[in-house]
Amino acid sequence: MKRLSRLVFATAVLAGAGLGARAAPTPQLAWRAPSGELATPAGARLPAQVPLGSTWKLFVYGYLVTTGAQEPLYRCGNVKREPGDEYCCEPGESIGRDAALQRSCGAYFEPRRLKLDADNWQRFWADRQAPAWLQALPALRPASTVPVPALLEALQRMPDAGRLAAREALLPNTLREPALLAALGSGPRFKTWSWTDAQGERFGGAAGWLADGTAFWIGGAGTGQQVMQRDAARLTRDWAGTGQLTARPDAATLQAQPCVDVRFFARYPLARVLRRNGQPAAAGPLNEPGTYTLKFANGQQLVVPSQPGLLLTGSPIAPRLQARMTLEEYVARVVDREGVATETAAARALAIAARSWLQQNAVPSVSQGCLMVDDDSRAQRVSPRPPSPAAESAARFTAGLVLRGAPVRYALDRSDAKAEAQLLGWREAVAASRAGQGMEALLRQAFPTATLTGWQAQGDCQPLPLAAQWLTDRMPRWQRQLRREVGYEPLDAPPQVCQLEVGTPHADLRRSRLWLREWQTRDGRVTLIHEYLHLAFRRHPRGQDENDIERLAQQLADL
Repeated sequence: MKRLSRLVFATAVLAGAGLGARAAPTPQLAWRAPSGELATPAGARLPAQVPLGSTWKLFVYGYLVTTGAQEPLYRCGNVKREPGDEYCCEPGESIGRDAALQRSCGAYFEPRRLKLDADNWQRFWADRQAPAWLQALPALRPASTVPVPALLEALQRMPDAGRLAAREALLPNTLREPALLAALGSGPRFKTWSWTDAQGERFGGAAGWLADGTAFWIGGAGTGQQVMQRDAARLTRDWAGTGQLTARPDAATLQAQPCVDVRFFARYPLARVLRRNGQPAAAGPLNEPGTYTLKFANGQQLVVPSQPGLLLTGSPIAPRLQARMTLEEYVARVVDREGVATETAAARALAIAARSWLQQNAVPSVSQGCLMVDDDSRAQRVSPRPPSPAAESAARFTAGLVLRGAPVRYALDRSDAKAEAQLLGWREAVAASRAGQGMEALLRQAFPTATLTGWQAQGDCQPLPLAAQWLTDRMPRWQRQLRREVGYEPLDAPPQVCQLEVGTPHADLRRSRLWLREWQTRDGRVTLIHEYLHLAFRRHPRGQDENDIERLAQQLADL
């Protein structure tokens, strides 16, 4: 199996000023808020100097993004694997900028390969008032050491475009560790680093940003997997008092979110909208201080607070109410309307389901650039009131996370929709949440074939051309046997085969794509055939019978 990255998140901190000092037994944490002050947990002692390790790649990445560079892909050699290529790609394959950062492919960001000019580099970072060490291109070496405050200051000076792009590229690092995701949510995005001290002890760490723009650095003893499994809860406690895990995103992050246009009460026509004084409200924003009374044609009424984003349109005899909001405000309003936000794990699972449903079903507006959706019981209901703090917390804790690989539906109770093979039942989710299950377990039970990933990924396929060719070459030889199988339908064209970074191998029936981790071993090829058969039997119940599909895959693997 391809080793995708050096996931050595947890890092050993040097107890003294020199690199030869023994690593401290507990992880260290420091962060620098946008206001500039340095913060650490109570009683924490930071080492005087820390190595950059792989964090230097963050700054090259940010430079490339901000300057609009169009650097070539990095290609792994066909014959001889160069040192470090095991973190990049398979022999003969290529890798792009985002995947290179996430996998920690140092060869991609090598300044000589990119032909970076030292004077341009210095001017770029000097213009942004970055620390002097970052302005010197030769300092971009893993062995270079800097004080933690100086590293955090450099991260804080990263231009918004580079920071936001890096956060999206690094999301798989957060998703890969279940303990990290359960404890910290999708907010922390980090680049791992690693080094060894004079005694050969492994230490390393991570650096990145929270959703509100806060730069952070973590260090501890052992490998990344060990530290995250051991100390995720500790990191949560260290940040819990600050409120930063569910803090309001900074302005640049908010601006980068997709916008959503909601048409409220799509199935329930409004008759009148009245101001506080009982007079009809004029068309336009409902931002007069106080409340508005919505009177419906069916005789019902509802009082809502004034909101700048709430817009009254239509005529006095046929008023319509709509609003434009950010993606995460929309998700929070759905959580308030469709669930109970104080049921923490269930509300987080619902937030991911609501965001996924929107991505799968909303209509993009060509003219406005927003997603358009109705507030409708046949779709998703959206609260006309500002979201509650608990709903905002659920949306922010899961910000940007969506499910791919299955159509997402949910209902009050699974028994209300027995025909749905994959569906989140709210009552069942609440019961499981109260029994101690986390949001990821709830989603895995409801959508077993789906993968948790990021909104911006859009299910982008990083192709595995050799795997696709292997499958294409063998499909004809399988035809004779498969044509005897009930429910088989030949595909119009061979499917795409895509690299799966996180989650369970699956077939995307809508786009005829197969997602898998590797295909070089027999088990990997059986998995490839298995997912192909899901496509080949997509219109027949056998396509959902995992045992039958696996039996066929094992047979075909030996042909």
